[in-house]
Amino acid sequence: MSIVLALTGLAILLIALIIFVRNQQIGTDGTNRGSTRRGIILLMFFGLLLGLASQLPVFQS
Repeated sequence: MSIVLALTGLAILLIALIIFVRNQQIGTDGTNRGSTRRGIILLMFFGLLLGLASQLPVFQS
């Protein structure tokens, strides 16, 4: 179970990275970038949360 949580967390962090890089390439027009930044922050938070939760003794078998 811990491997599944860790891999899911890494996948979410990878998605956040891809969105971040695409957001940087959009340009400096600034349209709708605030909500994208909030989405990136939420994805990073949940990815890190899953990655750290995989280290809890409850999920280790």
